[in-house]
Amino acid sequence: MKPIFHHRLINSPFEDPCLYIRILREKRALLFDLGDINRLDPSGLQKITDVFVTHTHIDHFIGFDVLLRALLRRDIPLRIFGPVNIIKGIEGKLAGYTWNLIKEYPLRIEAFETDGNLIRHSGFYAENCFNRIDHEDMPFDGAVLKESYFEVRSVSLIHQIPCLGFSLKENFHINIDKAALNRMGLPVGPWLSEFKKAIRESHDESRIFKIMDKTYTMKELRGIANITEGQKISYIADSSMDKDNIEKIIALIRDSDTLYCEAYFLEEDKERALDRHHLTAKTAGMIAKEASVKNLVVMHFSPKYRGCPDAPEKEAMMEYNKR
Repeated sequence: MKPIFHHRLINSPFEDPCLYIRILREKRALLFDLGDINRLDPSGLQKITDVFVTHTHIDHFIGFDVLLRALLRRDIPLRIFGPVNIIKGIEGKLAGYTWNLIKEYPLRIEAFETDGNLIRHSGFYAENCFNRIDHEDMPFDGAVLKESYFEVRSVSLIHQIPCLGFSLKENFHINIDKAALNRMGLPVGPWLSEFKKAIRESHDESRIFKIMDKTYTMKELRGIANITEGQKISYIADSSMDKDNIEKIIALIRDSDTLYCEAYFLEEDKERALDRHHLTAKTAGMIAKEASVKNLVVMHFSPKYRGCPDAPEKEAMMEYNKR
């Protein structure tokens, strides 16, 4: 199976946590947290359409200015999702600059914040000098973004302040059977992307596809597609270790293919972790194991472990692999 989401951390575990996810065959990427993103090249920045911010501590939000500058002349809107106060944070960032020369620029920023059972929505548009425009509240059912083939869900955790955890789930995965293609004498080509999109959007079985001067209905082509379980990636950065938080995390990330999880302190420094509202590496491993996560990637280590940089990962994996 060729995964549709290609994912990687931008920085080392001792630097700002930022997860970059490119969507295969689309000129598009998702970004989880908006810390230091200077390692992304201009092409990588231009692909970002949606940003999911856990909270607005400086190491999770300082990259806003870099992304803003890169996208000012882009026609495609930028959507930013975050906890209570993300709209105010974006407004404050934009208010720090003078915007008298940008009314012809196309950029539109749509900001969404979750608050209980509501999502608040505000817009910041270059044509309006990025002055805030509030839109109607929407009901929140756990999904901050729903598209034809994937959705992003969030839960509100406590890190002394509200802090979101996220999971990205492909609804289902479509594998093209090359042997079936060959039996029908069909070529590989751009039409396959249209065919997959039609499946995801549940188009009528009579829909017509023109391939090599011949026409085929959706029903005739169904046999070339195998439908399998979709990919799931989860992201947890900065969370207190209280029981309610841990239960929420496990429910959100259950059966993830990959979990990116903070492991800020070692278990020997558990009291410090409780005081600073972070997870220990051992707790990260336990959470991943309890949630039946297939692959655990730990990140966001305290600088105090630079002298033993492998220690947080070793502790997390020892707990994760415990039988």
